[in-house]
Amino acid sequence: MYLINLKGVVGALFLLLSTSQVIAQDWHSYFDQDERFVINMPGEPEITEFYYPTEWGGNLPAKLYSINTGNVDYRLTVVNYGTDETAYVQVADHTDDDFPWLYDFRGSIAFAARNIREKNEGEITFDNWHHIEMVEGHQIQVTHQDGTRTYASIYLYEEEGRLFIIEARGPSNGLYQGIFQQSLHFLDEDGQRV
Repeated sequence: MYLINLKGVVGALFLLLSTSQVIAQDWHSYFDQDERFVINMPGEPEITEFYYPTEWGGNLPAKLYSINTGNVDYRLTVVNYGTDETAYVQVADHTDDDFPWLYDFRGSIAFAARNIREKNEGEITFDNWHHIEMVEGHQIQVTHQDGTRTYASIYLYEEEGRLFIIEARGPSNGLYQGIFQQSLHFLDEDGQRV
């Protein structure tokens, strides 16, 4: 005779219910060939263009892809550093032709990570180097006083001069860190994954 493990049954039901909430959302692969990426998103994002202030004084063109659904705030920021210093001199409001572009570019992951740490009050529960498809990056997880969590990742796709900053904040039992945060893929000029 077999005994039924009540905790196991309850755990399986909880997992099924929490997974069905995620599946109920309109998750799909969002593709942007111009910015060279594909990522899972729970719907169509709102896209906002702006200038991203860099550590060494640059203001670079950037796009924010954002969605707020199911008590989770999803944000992907793509900063166009370009592949050489011409990205700086093409920005109309810059004041110095001598930007240290290489320092800014190479330090962009560390700078973005510092910004995430500073703006997210709470306990940092993970803070470490990471990569996707051999594109170097960094991941940070923060547990906030209200019980929500922020899952953030930063990746520098050097060949295309793009910095990707991924942030998702929501309930601690959400699955969005895997479905969104770790779903980024990089594309080459032909739209193929690298």
